Amino acid sequence: MPVERADLIRAFDDGDLLLHYQPQVNVSGRWPEVIGYEALSRWPLPDGRFVPPDRFIPVAEDCGLILTLDIWVIDAVCREMARVKTDDASRSLSMAVNVSSKQFGQKHFAKSVAEILTRTGVDPSCLVLEITERAVLDEDETTFSNIHALREIGISLSLDDFGTGYSSLFHLRTLPIQEIKLDRSFVSGLPHRHRDAAILSATIDLASNLGLRVVAEGVELAQQSEWLRMNGCQTIQGFLYGRPAARSHHAITS
Repeated sequence: MPVERADLIRAFDDGDLLLHYQPQVNVSGRWPEVIGYEALSRWPLPDGRFVPPDRFIPVAEDCGLILTLDIWVIDAVCREMARVKTDDASRSLSMAVNVSSKQFGQKHFAKSVAEILTRTGVDPSCLVLEITERAVLDEDETTFSNIHALREIGISLSLDDFGTGYSSLFHLRTLPIQEIKLDRSFVSGLPHRHRDAAILSATIDLASNLGLRVVAEGVELAQQSEWLRMNGCQTIQGFLYGRPAARSHHAITS
């Protein structure tokens, strides 16, 4: 069943969209430790089902709603961090947000994020904005201006879906990023798909030499997590350690 743009706009205007949070876990120690979350947009239906994000996000991009949606997510995430920042266990947690490529092309994007951080009193270093290679392929001046302005504010930038773009190594050299996310398409075959394992091992080593954090997404099996841990990837995200869930189901604490 196709998603109608009018229905999506109405759902957003009516406040029907919500956020779910998926934990990011450090597996380098004796026990897994939640060190952050990724905020994910969700569209619930009256019958309890959800419209899949891969169906409504493209519609939001096509109709221009994605620009408003991105800012809403960042604002909601910062308000949530402000709500729990009095808890010592929560102060150091990071919150990651996917940002559309179109958003980085908006002249006042970095300024809008800075205003949200100022209003909520959130430490910029706790906010991680995920950017895909699609956003920087055209080398748009406004995009690069936003990227550098966000970094100057103190926000962490993550290169999402790493390994699926066309010029990843170039971007590692030129972009002021602090993190890369290993795409789930490489993680799913671990540890038996030898080419994927070789690519991930080399990528993790490269990131380590560049001083970048590495997050592996889509981890569903203990053997995948163990392989990643043994090969130097400390941060894991996936169903193995938690599915995306509403705030009432995922306490935003470590």
